[in-house]
This record gives sequence, C-alpha cells and structure tokens, in this order.
Amino acid sequence: MHALTELIKSDMKPALGVTEPGAIAFAVSTAKAHIKGTVKGGLRLNSGMYKNAFTCGIPGTSEVGNYYAAALGAVAADPKKGLECLEGIGKAEEEAAGEMIKAGMISVSMSSITSRIFIEATVTGETSEAVVTIQDAHTNITKITENGTVVFEKRSKKQHRRVKRLHR
Repeated sequence: MHALTELIKSDMKPALGVTEPGAIAFAVSTAKAHIKGTVKGGLRLNSGMYKNAFTCGIPGTSEVGNYYAAALGAVAADPKKGLECLEGIGKAEEEAAGEMIKAGMISVSMSSITSRIFIEATVTGETSEAVVTIQDAHTNITKITENGTVVFEKRSKKQHRRVKRLHR
C-alpha cells in the first residue's frame, strides 16, 4: 500500500482544468521555448491521451480538444507553470490559436493504442525544430531535441525497470 501512496503523490500535480489538454500545451510550449521564429506544430499522442483530451474544455476559452491545446501551447502557454501553463489565456490567444489551426499549422495523430502516457510535440520554426517527448506522467519530459541533437534525455520509468532487471 505504501508504494501505491508514493506513486499517487509523485504523479499528482496542480492543473488548470483537465490534465490532458494542460499536458499537451505544456509539451508544445516547452518545445517552442527551444526554437525561434514562426511556429508550426505536430503532435503524436497515445490513444488514452488522444481520447481524453479530444472533447475536454480548455479553461479561459470556449474551445475544446487536442488541436486547441497544442495551438494554445504554441501561442501563449508558459512551460514554467507545468500543468497550469494555460493560466491567463484569453480571447486574443484563443483567436490566434484558431488561426493557426485554420491555416493547417497544427497536426495531431495517434502514436499507439495504449494507456501508457505518451506525448511527442514537434515544433518547427523558420530555421529550427524542437521535439519534446513526455512519457508515463503528464509532465515527465524524457527527451528534448533541438535540430536533431539531443539536449536532454532521461530514462522512462519503464526503461529504468527493464535495465534494473537485466543487472540482477
């Protein structure tokens, strides 16, 4: 029981609204912080994340879903705020996000059918690209690349367990 309590405590974080859109905006805004210039974004999500965020309302807006969460992450989210990164979003940001979506600047696809959390946000600027990968928990960044170069990487919980078993 103690292990379960520790797991819940480590994964519980304050969020603004539903966790999934916040996690998507967090991933995209983190990637955006690693590039310069006009932004286009691509998003790959596991089936659970995709489904859960698909119809969720986004606080501060009249919009829902994966596309708006990603676009708002690119437009105005603050990655330093974690799952509360959409705090302060208003009408102007909502309209800018809508324009990005209408212009085809945001893509969303499902990476796999699994309950394991997976978000891969690819953000492209005029001369650069950044990719942020989140696994296992909504804010657990496991990898960041800038222009194909890994600038941050840590093992996911699942990889860590596998390596531990091999060394026994």
